[in-house]
Amino acid sequence: MLADLLLVLGFAVISLALRGSGLPFLHRLGNLCVLLTSFLLGWRLTGHVTVGIACAGSWLLLPWVDIVTRVRHIHMPTDRPLLPQAPPGSSRFPALAELTEEIECQGFEQIEDAGWDHDEQRQFVRLFIHSTDCIRASINLVENEHISFFYLTLCSYTPDGNLWCTWNYPFSSSLKPSPNWRIQRMRSANTFQEIYQAHHDWLSLLEAGPVIPLTSEPTQLTAEIVQELQAQVAHNLHCGVLLKAAEGQVRYSWRGCFFLWTQFLRDLLRA
Repeated sequence: MLADLLLVLGFAVISLALRGSGLPFLHRLGNLCVLLTSFLLGWRLTGHVTVGIACAGSWLLLPWVDIVTRVRHIHMPTDRPLLPQAPPGSSRFPALAELTEEIECQGFEQIEDAGWDHDEQRQFVRLFIHSTDCIRASINLVENEHISFFYLTLCSYTPDGNLWCTWNYPFSSSLKPSPNWRIQRMRSANTFQEIYQAHHDWLSLLEAGPVIPLTSEPTQLTAEIVQELQAQVAHNLHCGVLLKAAEGQVRYSWRGCFFLWTQFLRDLLRA
């Protein structure tokens, strides 16, 4: 029994060490070691392989339980206007001033602070445009009772109607992107300049063509973002990921629940 405990403890230590590594490959390997540690814990302490499999599988099934019992019953509005909003204080978003300065140093002009609130979730958006490069940038803060995080986004439109978006959103998307969206995800980006350069290089590499000039009028700019979100909701309704609920609201279908679960598994492998 002591040898079994030491074996499990050894794999647990290895898991923590790998997950603490700054290298993405080693971090993913650490996630797999967590599953192996759980398997060994159930198997070696009970003598039954099936118990070990159940222990390892619980890490994969627990999110499914939450999705089915809670997330599936959440109703979301189809129309979420971005309204002018005062910026969050330093206690809520201490990095806002530094990020704003970094973006403005790259030639962007701050246009608007906006946001929307729904139930226990809040989202704040600070919008910028680069008139020369025709790029829209934003600082996005998402807050709810479970988690708070921010991410940066750079967007360009081309005459063919495609939206080219580079961002460092930390999770897989909870909805399928619209057919005209082209997304470059940079989870490991540390600075805005890195994302900005990557966006330029991406458009050049793919020969996306000329980009459309942007409006600097705050109301029109926020209206464009609302239209993009509405198009995404409409696409997910068409795909069956979302279902119409009450008037002006949608919720996840069973297909949508499965989509969310696969997105969680993707994050687990990529983390």
